[in-house]
Amino acid sequence: MPIKNYKNDLMFKLDPKFIGKIFSKLTLKFGNSEKASKFLKVPYSSFRGYKNGYFSSLPEHLIKKILSTKIISKKEINKNTILTYYRDDYNKKILKNGRDIRHKKLKKWKQEIPNLNAILKNSSLDFEKWFLSYQKLINFGARKFNYIKKKKNFIEVSYITYSNKTKKEFVLKFPIKIMLNNDFLYFFGLWIGDKTGGGRLGIMNKEEEILSFVKKYLKKLTNQNPITVLYIAKTEKLPRDRRFNYVVRIKHKRKGYAFSVHVTNGILVSFFKYLEENLNEFLNTIENPNIFFAGLFDAEGNVFLEDSCFRWSCKNDSLTEIFRMHLKKLDLFKRYDGSNFVTYNKNKFRDQILPYMLHVKKVNNANLVCFGKGKLEKRFKNILNIIKQNQGVTNNELAKALKKKKVYAQVRVLEKLGYVHSKNYPKQIFINKKILY
Repeated sequence: MPIKNYKNDLMFKLDPKFIGKIFSKLTLKFGNSEKASKFLKVPYSSFRGYKNGYFSSLPEHLIKKILSTKIISKKEINKNTILTYYRDDYNKKILKNGRDIRHKKLKKWKQEIPNLNAILKNSSLDFEKWFLSYQKLINFGARKFNYIKKKKNFIEVSYITYSNKTKKEFVLKFPIKIMLNNDFLYFFGLWIGDKTGGGRLGIMNKEEEILSFVKKYLKKLTNQNPITVLYIAKTEKLPRDRRFNYVVRIKHKRKGYAFSVHVTNGILVSFFKYLEENLNEFLNTIENPNIFFAGLFDAEGNVFLEDSCFRWSCKNDSLTEIFRMHLKKLDLFKRYDGSNFVTYNKNKFRDQILPYMLHVKKVNNANLVCFGKGKLEKRFKNILNIIKQNQGVTNNELAKALKKKKVYAQVRVLEKLGYVHSKNYPKQIFINKKILY
């Protein structure tokens, strides 16, 4: 390489043969190339490069140094100058041209990625068809695949990474087809709500049943063994009854923890993002969008016992209208309050969403609303204990005993479930002795 220019030098582009002639004369003048390179203050290897015609440009300060030897005239330099330019400006232009060419290629290849209808076949997603178009976006430039092989029901891909001067080969497997079965629809809904970040395909949650399902499904989908990472505040004690591969301690004011169950597979993450970008079309195409919304409910939903309703939380502007449209089709939309999609249609929820849910607490609370059966949360048990010890207690007395402003809504839930009854005015609350809790 020519000598590095630390300043934004004015550069002279010359005929390489003319440059070779100049450096040959310098060699004769100083007796050898080594002495000549010391005079010019350039590396000996660079001097030989100039002499052999490998470079076509000289910086202005080097031209002045050469002119001072009087082996060549300024007139000859001007006569043989093809172009003058400033180094930084020229480099920026080259980089811009390179970026423009790269962006045009990437744009063209992105346009070649098939639309969703083109990969939907016989209740499955043709991942191979999508991948053969998408792989052009990453299999060029510095990052290239060693090989892409088709093996039974999987595509196997090998690529090399370099980290801390260590060369490491990674081999990933992708399903040729992804079946649009109940497991996929549930997982996809769960992923939309609780997805992990970066090149990790998985979810963040703490419910054992959900994490267990995700582990099994990811292993089946990717042929990789998922890992479980515990994210927990620095001051928290580790849960003794849970298994995980390693711990990440985080700065967090609130207590609690969550698990990330995932596989490292950036290409599959890109595929799921592609599905997310085409979510409206996807939900219009599949036969059972309710299973997707069951997964989404386990991730982002809640049962509001006090109002006997079900709510899907969503603040993502790009998804809000899509969810509204499809929940309406399922007759599971009453209103959107700015944060939640709310439904009071417990019969539809019971038949279409509840059978596919895995979140134990949410299933329990949904059973309380839909069937009047299930375990009470601790807050309700506390109310019942006070009523049991103080038969005929009023709402105000009950709220005072619990150090709350009011408990009307909670008492109404207990009345609906048959745990208590009220009479007289002001209303006195009595426990139903036949009811066990």
